[in-house]
Amino acid sequence: MPSRQDELHSYQYSVQRVVAALVSHDPDPHRSPLRRAGVTALVGLLVAALTVGGFAVYGLFTGHSMAEADDPTAVLVEKDSGARYVYLKSDGKLHPVLNYTSGLLLTEGDTPSLKTVPAGKLAEIPLGATLGIPDAPDALPASGSLLGGAWSVCTDTASGRARSTLVVGAAPGGGAPAGGLLVRDASGRTHLINDGKRHLLPAARVDAIERAFGWYGTRPWLVATSWVDAVPAGPDLAAPVLPGGRKNSVIPGRRVGQVLTSDGKTYAVVLADGIAALTEMQAKLMATTPVTVAPEVFLKLPPSDTPILGAEGLPATVPKLADAPAGACVTMPGAAIRVDPTIPAGTAPSGKARVDLVHVPRGKGALVEATASPDAPEGSGTVSLITDAGLYYPLASRDLLSRLGYGSVRPARIPAQLVAYLPAGPALDPVRAGRR
Repeated sequence: MPSRQDELHSYQYSVQRVVAALVSHDPDPHRSPLRRAGVTALVGLLVAALTVGGFAVYGLFTGHSMAEADDPTAVLVEKDSGARYVYLKSDGKLHPVLNYTSGLLLTEGDTPSLKTVPAGKLAEIPLGATLGIPDAPDALPASGSLLGGAWSVCTDTASGRARSTLVVGAAPGGGAPAGGLLVRDASGRTHLINDGKRHLLPAARVDAIERAFGWYGTRPWLVATSWVDAVPAGPDLAAPVLPGGRKNSVIPGRRVGQVLTSDGKTYAVVLADGIAALTEMQAKLMATTPVTVAPEVFLKLPPSDTPILGAEGLPATVPKLADAPAGACVTMPGAAIRVDPTIPAGTAPSGKARVDLVHVPRGKGALVEATASPDAPEGSGTVSLITDAGLYYPLASRDLLSRLGYGSVRPARIPAQLVAYLPAGPALDPVRAGRR
């Protein structure tokens, strides 16, 4: 006689056959039809758990996490509309902000985050006045997208006139090192560009200098004024200043100011107490025809102990002029000048600027310290943020670097003159951001 356990197994088997017939139309399948459903349910649970965990990790690392509406250390984003707020403990109110940067400046702490809050939670906090700095950037370049390289100022005549392009954080590729260039800007100034420096030809002596140097008839290359000004200034092309007083010299038959040469390569000027050495360029700037003397006589002339003013900084020889290029760039720091480089396309700046075009790659930017000179102590210049809009925004304090997400970034040292070529945006100042 079957036991109670046998009867239970028989009942379970019958129920299993009925279920199998309903599910798979086969009362005796090789595999249980419920096994696949169980595996599917288990896989679904695992996927759901991974999805929830992924969103949690994303919120942890990006700051886009659900938060309370009274968190003063975060820029709060309404979940549905994307509107941004900051909570100020000073008045216990929630304040809309004009832009993301203003929100960062108004938060507490050094490393604020961006957190999403449901509209219902935000509605629980009293609403205050809208705060922020008008025209401050609504998006900031990531710290990894900051351009830390040198800056370049370029000039070309592709548009039919001399125009300038400021390239932020890069040196244009291609081209060749510049030789001697005779250039003229829109204001009519004529310069010699040589060895990374510019030397002004005084307006009253341009023709005389060109004749003395053998450049007469050479047409200066037209360049943008901002490009010339970016090239470090050397001394003007002017004759050395001789000491006044006596007209006669201890050298018999010679007068003070005469230029002597023995071979057309070595030059000297006669002074009251002897001769002083001159370079080829200085001799030709004296605007007098050198007197040739025999080499043995030249070597016996007494040297002068009187210093000549304005004898430093000019090229020793008259450089050979290169043909006018299609374009040129000067890169700072370093004052490297290249002709015919590949100049990247720029956009017209939105504000008042000293250049025609500005090139900042989309999504990039720069954090710079504007230096008065290469020897200025580090930390002595104003720190500014440059965005891909081509504007610079001075920071009220270096302490704001962490709050803006740049705590680990060392600002690039760039000449203040080049930073000023860009149009200025408003200063990024927490006090200004909090004004009602």
